[in-house]
Amino acid sequence: MDLPEKFEAFVTKHALFGKKNKLLVAVSGGIDSVVLCYLLHDLHYDFAIAHCNFGLRGQSSDEDETFVKNLAQSLNTPYYTETFDTLQHASREGVSTQMAARDLRYAWFEQLRKTAHYDYLLTAHHANDLLETSLFNFTKGTSIAGLRSIRRKHKEIVRPLSFARKEDIHDYARHYQLVWREDSSNESNKYHRNKIRNIVIPELKKINPALEKTFLHNQERFESLELLLKAKAKKILKKFYSTSPEGVELLGMSWFDVKNGGFVILEDILRPYGFNIDQCRAIIVALRSSIPGKRFTSDQAVLVVDRDQLVITPIEEPELPALQATITMDQKELVVGEERYTFAYRETPLEISRESKLAYLDADLLSYPLKARYWQEGDRFVPLGMKSQKKVSDFMIDEKIPVNLKTRVVLFESNQDIIWISGMRIDDRYKITKNTKRVFIITQERNV
Repeated sequence: MDLPEKFEAFVTKHALFGKKNKLLVAVSGGIDSVVLCYLLHDLHYDFAIAHCNFGLRGQSSDEDETFVKNLAQSLNTPYYTETFDTLQHASREGVSTQMAARDLRYAWFEQLRKTAHYDYLLTAHHANDLLETSLFNFTKGTSIAGLRSIRRKHKEIVRPLSFARKEDIHDYARHYQLVWREDSSNESNKYHRNKIRNIVIPELKKINPALEKTFLHNQERFESLELLLKAKAKKILKKFYSTSPEGVELLGMSWFDVKNGGFVILEDILRPYGFNIDQCRAIIVALRSSIPGKRFTSDQAVLVVDRDQLVITPIEEPELPALQATITMDQKELVVGEERYTFAYRETPLEISRESKLAYLDADLLSYPLKARYWQEGDRFVPLGMKSQKKVSDFMIDEKIPVNLKTRVVLFESNQDIIWISGMRIDDRYKITKNTKRVFIITQERNV
């Protein structure tokens, strides 16, 4: 079978999507996403193209955007694009540039998918990407899910090229004389994943030339093991889990036997409570020592070892008093619980700090009095670096804000617009520009 036939067979076998579905395709302009677009076009799927310009490679980033736009026109398919200030996001969030780009693109893709009513987001991950991810996870230490690597389908994200080797994709592109953009950063070995791609995998292929095929077979095994683990954990919970009238959760441990996979099962059961692998090991040690009362804490729960059972108490935040504070133009500070917010005005130009506890806003765009309040369901704003609105709840999910902390986040408003999610992100409409003359600065600090 050639690549289009294998593609159709793979999509059908795993029920990834159908001809009636509306598909949104993430396209960088590289060979993988270009080939995916041509396969979808030639097989008559209904799809649109979405491209992110991260502004990390100067003129090359803009040329990528132009290339993808022209590709969409040549395929007569809808086209969407978004430009991000990736370096600023990375600095404010304290994450790597790669992680910042990943967070920004998936947040935008999901927002676009929902608002434009597409059924699925498609990415061009292929078998070599899955192999790299599995090896990368293995070197860091991982679970069965980490060894299994990237799912071919997870909720609304689909990776229909998961079966294909990089070599297959190149052969298809060369055969049909396709044009694509090269990303020179893929050749640099300063990133760990690139080292795996450019150094480790070529050495492994000297031992096993069919490495990708072997990995895909192993991935099926890992998937089966993961399903068995989940089924076993579910059966144990059904028999040994209970809840007291006070909301305390009890997990009887008479089932536990390390020889029968007890450790990985317990790890799977306790992961949703926020307990990590080292804590799971310590919990097992405490169980074996038969000394009751040993206490473990995560961000989400408190666990106490009580002879032959685990007593788990979810951490519930105390109900907060209502917050609806007004801030006048000459006000200097506002205290909310353990946080103090101070206000100041400065003339431009001024040196900008990337500290997330500081907000710099164009003072002349603000309408007084400002308001400070807690997050509410349905809140929306335009995150800095984006052009369209996003639900604050979705933004906080992307920022990995724990559910129990979400209702404690303070929002600042001007004329019913959210201008700053404290400690996280300002609204793009109120950012400083070259035309800004006065800057309103909010500083967040502990009230001690």
